Amino acid sequence: MLKDFSVGLDFARVIACLMVVFLHVSAAGIGVFDENWMYSNIYDSFVRSCVPIFLMISGALLLCRKQSALDFYKKRFLRIFPPLLFWSIFYVSWKASMGVGYGGVLASVGAIFKGPVYYHLWYLYALVGIYLFVPFMSKIYMGSSGVDKKLYISIWFVVACIMPTVLYFYPEFGDLFSVYGLSSFVGLAGYVFLGAYVFDSFTVQQAPVSIKVESMIFVACGILTAAFTHGLSISDGSPNQFFYSYLSPVVVFGSVSAFKLLVVFGSRMSACSKILNTLSGCTLGIYCIHVFVMNRFSLVYGPVIEGQSLIWVIPALSVSIFLLSLIPIYVLRMFRPLRPII
Repeated sequence: MLKDFSVGLDFARVIACLMVVFLHVSAAGIGVFDENWMYSNIYDSFVRSCVPIFLMISGALLLCRKQSALDFYKKRFLRIFPPLLFWSIFYVSWKASMGVGYGGVLASVGAIFKGPVYYHLWYLYALVGIYLFVPFMSKIYMGSSGVDKKLYISIWFVVACIMPTVLYFYPEFGDLFSVYGLSSFVGLAGYVFLGAYVFDSFTVQQAPVSIKVESMIFVACGILTAAFTHGLSISDGSPNQFFYSYLSPVVVFGSVSAFKLLVVFGSRMSACSKILNTLSGCTLGIYCIHVFVMNRFSLVYGPVIEGQSLIWVIPALSVSIFLLSLIPIYVLRMFRPLRPII
């Protein structure tokens, strides 16, 4: 049974990666109001679960393991830093080739140290801080009762998700995070704890997952995110992406349902376990290279899609870019020495 759910996690990781590509393709049309903005908004709203799913997968895999913090750091950071460094150098070099570099080797090294040299690499940097906390979060998780876990998730949801939403619309309440010292419960790390709890609920505790109910929740959350974004954008007179936040309350609920659906569906695909495991191993490389592929591919598809409806352009481009990104990553990973960085 647990082996089947392992296949489910692989499936969830692959689909989450595809959702990231959808997100970045649809985001290209989200900045300007035009006849296609509505389609970009809808697609973008329905794939906001992508990063939360990645983090929940990490929670499902990491929080129930007994190991020292040092052992965890040795293992995990050897998986994070090589690809972070490789892909940062890749994008620094690419930008330099286009005449928008950082002015030398030392300046480039400084730029890499200070933050992502290309926007999507933020996730690799965020993992550093999250993984620093994981071994301690693991001890909290394994030493907590079911009630304790629910309480932790509830506090995180209120502090990290509800409060920022309230304060956005009612700034007169002031900086409650600093006043009450709530920083311990702020950030994406809560998704790691949430992922472990949700995964345990239908694997260890064997709580039934209703495909119908979870599908309805996911669809409803996608519709609400699109509707709230549309309403806020109309009110502001320009596109407002506040409700796209990964910590938007609606996105949280949608992400939990998406995670459940993908893991359960994937657990029924044991016949494809080897394929899914191979694809899952390629997802980090796909995530890192797809922006480069999208940029280069735009030289080809740009003139073709001009004036076309994004209702079909976004899915067509997203699938194409995903596959075009998969090919070089799959080939490179055939060479074992390259796997740690790809």
